[in-house]
Order: sequence, then structure tokens, then C-alpha cells
Amino acid sequence: GHWLETNMGIAPNADNKPDLLGFEQKKNSNKITWGDWSASAYLFSKQKKRDKVHMTTPAMKRGDFIRTFGTPNPKKDGRFSWSGKCFPKYGEHWNNCGQRLLFDASDNLRIEYSFKEDQRDYKGGFPDFIKNQPIVIAFWERSKLEDHVNNKFNQNGFYLLKKNEEGIYTNICFGPPIQFDTFKAHLKSGAAILDSGIYEGNARNYSPFRSGNRSWKELVTEEY
Repeated sequence: GHWLETNMGIAPNADNKPDLLGFEQKKNSNKITWGDWSASAYLFSKQKKRDKVHMTTPAMKRGDFIRTFGTPNPKKDGRFSWSGKCFPKYGEHWNNCGQRLLFDASDNLRIEYSFKEDQRDYKGGFPDFIKNQPIVIAFWERSKLEDHVNNKFNQNGFYLLKKNEEGIYTNICFGPPIQFDTFKAHLKSGAAILDSGIYEGNARNYSPFRSGNRSWKELVTEEY
């Protein structure tokens, strides 16, 4: 990605804006990222952030959050992470760890936890305040997600750089401007996922939203 940016004359940056001439640059791969967009608030966020989104349950320390809602990875010496199978896919269904991901009536994106729906045998030791009813453990305001999508994709659109069979970049594909409703539809249909990577020992809230190669190709309108 950085090599391509350099060769396209794009200076490395973390700006939430299009890469070049109002277009967002993407390279062809199995999973293509919309953006790494942390939640407006998590259960471990500071009081001010939780108050802003009306998250009324008590806060948890970040490490306790990961050990409560995440699962251990035996390949990483039992290190807990909130990723993989424990992290919810979009829909009404509760996963085995009692979590689900949904838009609410105002198009805010929420991750909810239900102690009742949690199938893990060690859940009895969890804090009492999460046992009574489903609670919100992460919350993305619509305005935050809409700004991210509009700033990156709703200027002139995007272009996708493709390699040939020898691994040489030979094609450029263009897609139109993308608005929040398109992003939302991709998430609801499962064409886009929230691919969380939050884990113990790292303070970064890895929260990349991604779609598969096929979904991006369906958005392409021109190829050269």
C-alpha cells in the first residue's frame, strides 16, 4: 500500500480524506478496507465519551473488557483478544459469546451484549452489572461513520489498482462517489464486516471495516 502511494505521488498520511484528486486509492486484494474507524465510545471509554452516547452502564478497565468480551488465543500463549469468532457479525442473532452488531433506529451502529445468550461456561465470574439485561458495549454514532465515508469516498469516488498474472500493476478501475447509505447497505448484507483486532498488550483500537474483492468490483464503473 505504501509503495503504491509513493509511486502515485501520495505522501504517507493518516488523514480522513481522499488520497489523490478527490479519489480514494485502493489496491486489489482479497479484503479491501473502507477505513479503520474506532467507536465513538466503548464500555472502557472515559466518562465524557460514554455520556455523549448515553452509555449509562458502569465503565470497565480496557483489560477487563477484553477478558470479558474477548476470548483467549492458544497460539498466542492464551492472550485475549476481541476479534475472530467472539466478535459479532451483523444481524439480530446473538453469537456464542452473547454479542450482536446492529444499526438502531437512528442509524447508530451498536454492539450489544446479553449475559443470557452468552454460552461460555466461565461467564459466572463476570461483573454483576452486565448480567441483568442486554447492554451496549460499543457505539458508533451515525454522524461519525457518515463523516468518515463522505470524507474518503463521497468526493470524486475511488479507484482500484489491479495486477496482472505476473504481479505487475496494469489496470486502474474507477467507482463513483459513495455515500453512507451504500456503506450501511453493505454492512447489513454482510458484504462489509467490522474486522476487530483489539487485543491485550496493545492500546490501539483496531476497528477496520472491510469488504471482499467481489463487493468492490461490483462498485466499479470504468476500467482502463
